[in-house]
Amino acid sequence: MDKLGVGVVGCGFVGRGAHVPALKTIECANLAAIADPDEKRRTKAATKHDVPAAYEGYQELIDDPNVQAVIVSVPTHLHAEVSLAAIKAGKHVLCEMPLAANLEEADQVIAAAKAAGVYLMPSLTFRFTPNYVKAKQMIQDGALGAPTAMLYRELIPAKDLAKQWPPGCWVWNVEETGGPLFTLSVWSLDLMRWLNDAEIVEVHPVTKYTPLEQFGGTLGYDSFCNIRLSNGVVACIEYSGSVAASVSSSLLEVIGDSTNVLRATDNDRVILVGEDPEKTEWNVKEHGPRMWGHEQQDEHFVRSILDGTPPCISPEDGRKAMEVALQIGRAT
Repeated sequence: MDKLGVGVVGCGFVGRGAHVPALKTIECANLAAIADPDEKRRTKAATKHDVPAAYEGYQELIDDPNVQAVIVSVPTHLHAEVSLAAIKAGKHVLCEMPLAANLEEADQVIAAAKAAGVYLMPSLTFRFTPNYVKAKQMIQDGALGAPTAMLYRELIPAKDLAKQWPPGCWVWNVEETGGPLFTLSVWSLDLMRWLNDAEIVEVHPVTKYTPLEQFGGTLGYDSFCNIRLSNGVVACIEYSGSVAASVSSSLLEVIGDSTNVLRATDNDRVILVGEDPEKTEWNVKEHGPRMWGHEQQDEHFVRSILDGTPPCISPEDGRKAMEVALQIGRAT
């Protein structure tokens, strides 16, 4: 098989904006179908990207003989339902994170994939984001000596979150879906594990939610979490979805026992600071669905299936990120 037929379930923010255009540029992938219950969204995506089949229901896409793998890009509380249906049909699955709304459902999906002998890959794109890939390589090459401490800071504008998830949307129901922090913190938690090749063994979160009436009652959130990893590294992670658009940013900072410090900002820049006041800086900017690693990730998923080799990200990686994210999201 020269090309793998892939279907995308969900034409929302990530499905339409990242996975669909990514698959159109991957040589070994054939974007065979999309599915979304919203006729306007699926028609727009199918027309823009010349997709041969556009379905209202996900089961129709799963039953399409031209689809061998399914990308699940629907609201979190539907992840398990759609993934299980695809797995039952013998299709490989790349599922957006979190894998499910809770650990019990995640375990059901993981067990089903193992029993069916299909690949289940969590969508943990930070492992493919250009500046984090560069940071990982620099750590491995000894640019810092041995890492001793890390900081991750992610500020997402409340206005942007309300645009992506309007008032009344599933994500604002913390009790049923884990809320925005559970949904959004999984990537950086996995980043900590991946950069350190170590497990998170200690977690101390404090979290506050604030109703934002100016955006119709969406939830602002502010959270700080101190963690310790099995290699001895300590880290502080800060999340806020309560900020103005002018301060939107993300920052990864790694301190090493050489006293050098590495900073990775947003998705495009890496800076190494040492005793010399001159900083060494790399601009690794990518565009489109390559900015946050979606295209690189999707290509890895497709090639893994074609080559018959398990993806570099396991279902257990997704579960471990979920386990800590749930603690953070509910630490009120």
